[in-house]
Amino acid sequence: MKRHRFAAALTLLLPLSAAAAVITVSGQGQSYDPGIALQDARADAVSQCAAQGGTPLEEIYNHVTRANLWLASSIWRCEVP
Repeated sequence: MKRHRFAAALTLLLPLSAAAAVITVSGQGQSYDPGIALQDARADAVSQCAAQGGTPLEEIYNHVTRANLWLASSIWRCEVP
């Protein structure tokens, strides 16, 4: 009977310990071309996610503005273990 209770308790705790957290990461890019700046910002955000051992889920915001160069930022949701 004790073994059965232990297995039931372990089954209840297992999904909680295996749950992944969702974090937010951001990336920046700059270029003379707005498309390249945004592409670099997205790549930067995805690499920030990968550096933490995570998987990028979706881009939740991006912005491109003009200064001397095009400046871009990209914000992503990232699932980390």
